[in-house]
Amino acid sequence: MEYIGIFIDGGYLQKIAFQMSPRIRIDVARLVQWIACDLAVRRVYYYDCLPYQSPEPTCEERERVSKKQKFFNAIERLDRCEVRLGKLEKRGEDESGRPMFDQKGVDLRMGLDFVFASLKQRIDYAALVTGDSDLCPAVEAAKNEGIITRLVHGPFGTYHNQLWGIVDERREITPAVLGALELTR
Repeated sequence: MEYIGIFIDGGYLQKIAFQMSPRIRIDVARLVQWIACDLAVRRVYYYDCLPYQSPEPTCEERERVSKKQKFFNAIERLDRCEVRLGKLEKRGEDESGRPMFDQKGVDLRMGLDFVFASLKQRIDYAALVTGDSDLCPAVEAAKNEGIITRLVHGPFGTYHNQLWGIVDERREITPAVLGALELTR
């Protein structure tokens, strides 16, 4: 039996999903099945940040954080899934006065987990849901250990070409795929 490790950048996933269908909610369990195909899932890591809260949070900020925490709790209740949190930091405002934020710690955690899983030879395949070229060295390290690497990505322009070129396999999240992954209640 061959095993896959799945590493999901939640911010990236939300961004591409929003671009295709602003109101969609993704069923993470279905997403994992779609990514894994017929491989056994060893572990799923979901990387994200809680929404920004000001030093004296507004009711709206507290509600956003509460909803996101419930979402993370639901992911952690799925088999073999773990949420890894970075931090969202406010870095000022743009020209129109809208706040600008940076994720801190997400890419580093993702890259480290990706490399450690590869070095320990607990997986045969590793799937990345991201578009960030910062993970290229981690992909190279995994490939050097004999791991088959798979990029799960959005439409052209949502991922870095260097990352797309370095992986062994690619799966695109299209509007049709996204529709099949929609959370239903």
